[in-house]
Amino acid sequence: MTRTEAQNAIQANMTGQRRGFAAAEHLFHQGDADRGLHKILSGTVTVYRVTADGYRQIEAFAGPGDYVSLCLSSTSPTSAEALSPVETDYVSRAAFERRLLEDAEFRAEVFRDIDKAAADARRQATLLACRCAKERVADFVLFLAGRFRPRADGYIPIPMSRCDMADHLGLTLETVSRMLNRLKQTGIIDLPRPDRFRIADIGRLRRQAGRGDSGACDPGEIAV
Repeated sequence: MTRTEAQNAIQANMTGQRRGFAAAEHLFHQGDADRGLHKILSGTVTVYRVTADGYRQIEAFAGPGDYVSLCLSSTSPTSAEALSPVETDYVSRAAFERRLLEDAEFRAEVFRDIDKAAADARRQATLLACRCAKERVADFVLFLAGRFRPRADGYIPIPMSRCDMADHLGLTLETVSRMLNRLKQTGIIDLPRPDRFRIADIGRLRRQAGRGDSGACDPGEIAV
């Protein structure tokens, strides 16, 4: 058997299972055991944990190409909920670990995803520890602009609710709404509806976020 044939055999033995989820449906719950892994093919997923006192902390918003439930613990430390209709490629934990050992290209892809998740966690920690409300919301708007593909009308979609934003940014719902309205009223963004926006002044938005004024959005890892 040639190397290519061997790699094809590995792929065939470890091919995932297509799964679909409706909006508001969970892919898995915090505390689940013996779970597999989901690679998102379409849609947006919120990854969150609930603290002992019942507070929900959203850790990430994941989209196509992202893995969720990628951790070494025996039970899931987080829950994952579909924000929109979602399709995933699901593999069992055992199949994932075998492919990780036998497929170098796949292993490199997973390591890239781990690096990205670590960078997102560092960004989140910096936002929560060092940034004021205005900077957090402006930074999140830049995140949305880099992450999601504009609609046909040129506006960038906002797939999550204001409550989701608040739980991600460590702010209240009222503060998030007030900061977004301030960006709109000062002409920094165009926000015709709660579920879409367009950046009107990227330089001012970056300054609001404490990023300086490079004149361009940071490139996103995905486009949904």
